[in-house]
Amino acid sequence: ERCQMTASLAYSIMLAAFVYPVVVHSIWSPQGFLSAHNPTPLWGSGMVDFAGGSVVHLTGGMTALIATKILGPRTGRFHDLRGKILKEPNVFPGHSLALQ
Repeated sequence: ERCQMTASLAYSIMLAAFVYPVVVHSIWSPQGFLSAHNPTPLWGSGMVDFAGGSVVHLTGGMTALIATKILGPRTGRFHDLRGKILKEPNVFPGHSLALQ
């Protein structure tokens, strides 16, 4: 709803091809700087990932946080189209017909 399909597809490809492998290597590889199996882990303390949950949620959460920072607040909800703050936020209609 807030970004185009091509932008979402490009975001997913970049995440899967470049970001996720770096995070996975740094935690799961014995040579990774976050691995507990590395003789010299970052800040002297490595981590053990149980069933891959930490890697998946760390990567997903951080990229979602960055994406929301890039997108910013909804246009027309809290500010008018010129960027001036509205006295009261505009009410948006529900986005899902099934959940209304």
